[in-house]
Amino acid sequence: MVYLLKPLLVIVILFSLSACSIWEKNERQVHSPPSTVSDIEKLPIKIDQNIIERINWEVSPVFQSGNCLMRGVPNKVGFIDAPFTANQGNKYMWHFWGDSIPEGKLTIVAVKKGSNDVAPALTVDGKSVWTTSVPGSPNNGADAHIPSNMKLRESGTWALLIYLGNTYWDYVVIDVH
Repeated sequence: MVYLLKPLLVIVILFSLSACSIWEKNERQVHSPPSTVSDIEKLPIKIDQNIIERINWEVSPVFQSGNCLMRGVPNKVGFIDAPFTANQGNKYMWHFWGDSIPEGKLTIVAVKKGSNDVAPALTVDGKSVWTTSVPGSPNNGADAHIPSNMKLRESGTWALLIYLGNTYWDYVVIDVH
């Protein structure tokens, strides 16, 4: 009888240890921010590391278009200027200029200065997403526009990499308070 209890006891101990290990791993995943690699794997587009390395980290200028003040790259891309506060969503209207604006859905990839972390900036129904709809008709002096909601998780300087379809369009640098 004692010979049967030892193997059974060993099995129970091993099962308990593996259950604790699985629970601990799940706890770390819930409470830890996603790693850069896992974020990149979920991206619907491929990011050229050279784009990130060439970012000029000065906050993008504000310029006038129609009756609106835009932040971005004049005559190329911008959104109606509104402040960013960490972990608070807000509405932002993106505008695009040019004769050959790429077709496809808008993807915004946020890169924090001083790190290689990437994060989705767009939100839909309060959930962070990489991609939203396709820009539509002209508006506010731009050739195309699209409304969006955005939120960034922490304060600092961020570059918003802008993709239309699979095409990299440009970036806008912002300060998040």
